Amino acid sequence: MAIIYNNVGGFGKNDEKKPVFNVIGVGPGDTELITVKAIKAIKNSDFIFYPEVSYLNTSLSIDIIKDYIDIQKDRLIPLEIEMKKSFERNMDLYRENALKIIAKLKEGGVCSYITVGDPSFYSTYAGLYTALKNEPDFEATGAKINIIPGISSLNYAFGLLKDSYITKKSSVLISVPVNKDNFEINSEIEFLYKKKERPQVIVFMKAGNYVKNILEVFRKLYYNEFKEGKLKLYLIEKSEIIEDFCKTDIYTGKKESFDYFSILISIFL
Repeated sequence: MAIIYNNVGGFGKNDEKKPVFNVIGVGPGDTELITVKAIKAIKNSDFIFYPEVSYLNTSLSIDIIKDYIDIQKDRLIPLEIEMKKSFERNMDLYRENALKIIAKLKEGGVCSYITVGDPSFYSTYAGLYTALKNEPDFEATGAKINIIPGISSLNYAFGLLKDSYITKKSSVLISVPVNKDNFEINSEIEFLYKKKERPQVIVFMKAGNYVKNILEVFRKLYYNEFKEGKLKLYLIEKSEIIEDFCKTDIYTGKKESFDYFSILISIFL
């Protein structure tokens, strides 16, 4: 008899034979930052689906959980994902993955999908959920969806900064600069810059290909604030601060490329 993990808290026997679909965040990459709730849910799953990048054949989410959970290989089901800008290919893959999940849900029991970070914060679950909703067979399974939050890269990034910049009077803008030009980027920066209260924080997620553009805007329009100590800039890549511009200067072009998942945090003080 399968075990249901109840998102409200605790476990219960699946007496009604209704399938359950857990969506589990396993944290930002540090194996010690996975939650107890996530571990319990994974251990009590009949099948565990996980994202596998098509051109890498690796899965960070599996690497995170393997230190805590010894899972039989026949319970692990990889779901191929494409992290490049091939929209139609992504749509096809998400539909294929949705059908794999639906097939197991029809058998009853508990299925879980594990994803790095937090499922509701820029994760692969967004595309997967859309694909599931578009399949009539998913609703027919009667499956209950449980979201089990994980620590996001945003939480982890602010922990690296040490200083507390999120205060009662501050505002926080989270931006994904993909496909935005310098005018749009400056509009977002200016929106917070004009606010009287301080500090004001802008977090650029998945900034890798746009780091130079963003810093160019700061250098041209807000350089005086930077030199006066009223603007702080941090670039975080692979869970480390690789550039602390507060101690040096705004980027001058020495590094050629940045990781796609780079996070650029700016704070107006």
